[in-house]
Amino acid sequence: MYILTINSGSTSIKFKLYKMPSESVIASGKIENIGFEKSIVNYHTPMVSEKSGDISIKNHKAGLDYIIKKLTSGKTGVIKDKKDIKAVGHRIVNVGDRVSSHKIIDERFLDVLRECMELAPLHNPPNLMGVEVCFEAFGKNTLNIGIFDNIFHLNIPSKAFLYGINYNYYEKYRIRKYGFHGIAYTYMVKKCAELIGKDLNELKIIALMLGGGSSAAAVLNGISIDTSMGFTPAEGLIMSTRCGDIDPAALSYILNREGFTPKDLDDFINKKSGVLGLSGKYSDFVNIENGYLKNDPDCVRAFDCYCYRIKKYIGSYAAVMNGVDAIIFGGGVGENSPVIRETVLSDMDYLGISLDKNLNNDRSIKEKIVSSKDSKVTVCIAKVDEELIMARETYRLIRN
Repeated sequence: MYILTINSGSTSIKFKLYKMPSESVIASGKIENIGFEKSIVNYHTPMVSEKSGDISIKNHKAGLDYIIKKLTSGKTGVIKDKKDIKAVGHRIVNVGDRVSSHKIIDERFLDVLRECMELAPLHNPPNLMGVEVCFEAFGKNTLNIGIFDNIFHLNIPSKAFLYGINYNYYEKYRIRKYGFHGIAYTYMVKKCAELIGKDLNELKIIALMLGGGSSAAAVLNGISIDTSMGFTPAEGLIMSTRCGDIDPAALSYILNREGFTPKDLDDFINKKSGVLGLSGKYSDFVNIENGYLKNDPDCVRAFDCYCYRIKKYIGSYAAVMNGVDAIIFGGGVGENSPVIRETVLSDMDYLGISLDKNLNNDRSIKEKIVSSKDSKVTVCIAKVDEELIMARETYRLIRN
């Protein structure tokens, strides 16, 4: 059985084609710069590896048609017909508490997705677009499955998910913490238990998904009991362009002083803040880290604030779980930056954390334990495979 996973961004489509239940990756790739004069296409199979930057993909429908053509034709083909694809698994960031499990998407549920755009303004619109495009391209022969990022945090207790505002706004508008990165956390905590060699149901884990969007989660016996992102992905850690935690009165102050509209304020919070706002230069962590190592004061400021906020969340989650057995890093930054891992975990002797610097700096093994043998807290790195979790959940649903 063939299952396609789709992660649709505003100008990109990331995909993998799996043969299930063996979980073999038959083809994978990504289309970037959709809608631009020149799009970048990466396409890989066990026999073929192609990269092109001289083709124009005008929209997501054209992008999916291009992918289907690659999968089914000539030297690049791995299946005979698009009808061989039994289901498409879509990453969908947030529909609030409209769902309690991953599910098959029908025409009626598309309306629910449309109603939830504001809950994840950077992600939900392209996620919806990906579903709509697949409905059009595959028709009724292929099921579309929603894999929801916030499902992992479904069991967070009300004392952790409620805000200190009039309770009527929770009842009326469902304003509460939802949490995100759930697909990644599903993979990370299982990998953490596997690396340690213990049952997930017996561990206190702090999971750190660090990248352009960054978040932390407290996972007690396999269950998320708190997480840093909130009603939208803007709460919590400082991120690439999102502000993270901020005094809400400061936002109203800025709004009045700058004459912001609600849309201006939304852009300020989600697109013009984070390390971009703090440095005034860069939104990517490669340049921030390089600047930090060269003692560029703008990058030092952004780097220090970013790491401090992560450290603060580790302390708070160790408190709410009454200890911590393991900390696991994932995401583009968490996986690939020994400097950030070391900075975050420095001066935390009270928790008994001790890194093995040689292991931490060694980039040859992607998933491993990087703490020293005498560390009271095991520190791990995971190379997050969200698509694999999506494929597993999609397969499970269509079998049921």
